[in-house]
Order: sequence, then C-alpha cells, then structure tokens
Amino acid sequence: MKRGSLLALLVLASASTAHASPQDLFGFGGRTPGMAMTGASYAEGYEAVFSNPAGLAPVRTRGLHLGIQGGNFQLTLDGQRSPITPGRGIVIGFHLPLPFGDILEDRLVFGGGFYTPAEVLLRGNVTFPEVPQWTVLDRAQVLAIQVGLGLDLHGLVDGLSLGFGFSALANVFGVLDVRLDETNAFSSVVETQLLTTFAPIVGARYVQPEWGVGLTYRHELRAVTDLQIATADLPVVLPVLRVGGVVQYDPPTIIAEGHYKPIPNLMLVANVTTQIWTEYPGAQIPTTAMGLNAPAPEFSVVVSPRVAVEGTHRDGPFTFSFRGGYALQLSPAPPARMANRRTASGGEIDQMVPFRVLDNDRHILSAGLGWTIHLGERGEKLVLDAYGQAHILMDRTHEIGRTDGAPPMQTGGYGLVGGWTLGAEF
Repeated sequence: MKRGSLLALLVLASASTAHASPQDLFGFGGRTPGMAMTGASYAEGYEAVFSNPAGLAPVRTRGLHLGIQGGNFQLTLDGQRSPITPGRGIVIGFHLPLPFGDILEDRLVFGGGFYTPAEVLLRGNVTFPEVPQWTVLDRAQVLAIQVGLGLDLHGLVDGLSLGFGFSALANVFGVLDVRLDETNAFSSVVETQLLTTFAPIVGARYVQPEWGVGLTYRHELRAVTDLQIATADLPVVLPVLRVGGVVQYDPPTIIAEGHYKPIPNLMLVANVTTQIWTEYPGAQIPTTAMGLNAPAPEFSVVVSPRVAVEGTHRDGPFTFSFRGGYALQLSPAPPARMANRRTASGGEIDQMVPFRVLDNDRHILSAGLGWTIHLGERGEKLVLDAYGQAHILMDRTHEIGRTDGAPPMQTGGYGLVGGWTLGAEF
C-alpha cells in the first residue's frame, strides 16, 4: 500500500477514546463552569449559546471573549493509574445585537462559541469491547462549534426571551481502494469526505429582578468515522471491510433551572439536568456486512442535580464576583460485564463476551472568580472570569475482571479542570 493509505488507517486506528464534547463534561465559558455547569436561567452573552440561547436576547452590547481551558484526570483501575488524554484548548466567544429597526429593534442577538483543542481537531479511537476503556470521561479532544440567536419579547411579555441555536460536528466518510496494477504490485487510493452534522438547541427563559427560570433542550449530537476498504483485481474475492465507529456523542439533554436573589448582590441557583443516554448505539460498528458487532451498551437516562451561588460586590468602576457550585453526575454506563454480541443488524446472539466499559458516578465541586471594569455609560467593560473544578469519582466495583479469571475490577480517581476567559464588551 502507499504510505498515504497506511497513514489514513493509523489516524483512524490510534489515539484515545473520545465520545462527546468538552462543554458537555465541563461547561462552556468562564462564568458558568465555576457554578457547576448551570446557566439556563441566568447566563447571558456568548456562554448562553450552550447553556440556553434565550440568554443572548437581553444583551445590548457587542462582545468578544478569548480564553483557555484545561484539565486532567487521575483515574485508577485496580489501584493502578489508568491514564487518559488530558483535555486542553482555546475558548472563543462573541455576541452581536442585530441592528434592525421598527418592531425588531433591540430584539435579536446573534452569538457563537467555539472550543479548539490544543493538539488535534478531532481525536477518536474505537477499541475492542473487551479492552478496558473510559467511554464517558475520555472525550474532551474535539472541535466544538455552537451558534445561536436570541429573541427578546420585551413589550409583549417583559422578561420573556426565546432562543434557538445548534451545535456542529464533522462526520468522516471515505473509501480505500486497493488493487493490483499491471506489474502485480499493490496500489491504493484514499478518498475521504467531511460531512457536517448539526444538533439543534432551543431554550426559553423568564427573568424578573429577584428571580428567574429557564428551560433548555439540546438534541443528540454524534460524529461517525466510516472508512470502507474495497479490493479489486486480486486473485481472491474479499468482502468490503469497514474501519471506524461513533467517535463523538452528546446525548439528548433537558435542563430545568431557577434562580433567586434574596438580596440584589446574591444569587442562588438550582438546576436539574437530564441526559438521555438510552439512544447511544455504542462506539463499534461491524467490520463486514455479515460480521458481528459489540454488545449493546445499555446506557440509561441519568438525572444530575446541581446547585450554585454567586455573590457580587461593586466598588466604583469595579465589580467583583465570587462563585461556587456542586453537581452530582451519575454514570449512565452499567458496570463492566459479560454481554451478548450483536449481529450487524443489531440483533443479539447467544455468544457472551467481556464488555469492559468503565465509568463512575462523580461529585463535582466548582469555584470561580470574576472581575469587571466598567468603562463607559453605554455598557463598555472588560471582563475577566476564572474557574476551577474538582471531579471526584465514587469508587465502583464491576462484575468482571481486567482479564479473564481476574477478580472484579475496581475503578476510581479524580480530575482537576480549570480555565479563564478575558473579554471586551462595547
């Protein structure tokens, strides 16, 4: 084969498992990640593109924000370190009120949010199901693109705003054509295509001076890599082989949130985030049309309660913010176990194999700081936000061992995540 063909196969077959986006794990921006990934009822500006695009609507200034996010997990398997690829990247966000007049004046605001990994734009690996793999946690190396539009209904229903947006990922499809040339030497040609897949985000919120509520729905977002290896002019007929799988997956998510201000400078937040993992198909795909597939992942619906607090203090042109939060993130994955394999069409067969998908329930503690310098009477300001998160995995005992005949696996560990953003609004 040509070197380019080998390189294409290595890119698809190497790297670390990645099954969703970093914002789904850690939140997006500089403010809301420090408040336990809440924000559906209070986030405004570019951060609202992910948490609730309705939060774009009240913004009256243009804004551009730039920051860095990074983190690492120290995971353990049977008391030994089980490393995964750390997630590091650049955060970019903007919001822009649209200058329409008449009935649309001060109603529409457009915004965008982007996360660019430091090392690669998309990293994914589909491993054999019997290999221990952190399917949920090891998924922070992917380019994230989100845009949204907020509609302010002031004058009709003061305090009510609606929002619509979408997230985007890229599917990779291709064909590797292998054949014998006139000299009986192998030659190959690779053709690949990038096809964008979109997932809508819709939201609504109602805010009054002392309280507010918000609802958000994010649809399933998945990215698939599928390289078909076809042969021709060979002495024997070989079936078309497929290399790839589901390399990124965000589950459908429903968020309900409310906040209350007992005093003007203190905000209390309560959030319930429901992730519908039942539609997750698993990472693996059958190698041939007649081949066998991995067992069904049997992921479940999980409900994550979250609480947060933010206090602010204004001193002349400066505003200081102090933030904190807690989230209980339950695992959608069952314990590693013996499970029935499936046919290429999805039906189960009577053949049990090890299925070593690893994941744990997590306690998430977060804290953050904000510093705003007010520069003018029209809302001009500089905004610096920083946050940190501690993800503490609850110890878990699985049904099977690391290898056949070994005692049941024990998993645990912790993760530390942090970041900051600096923005100008004018």
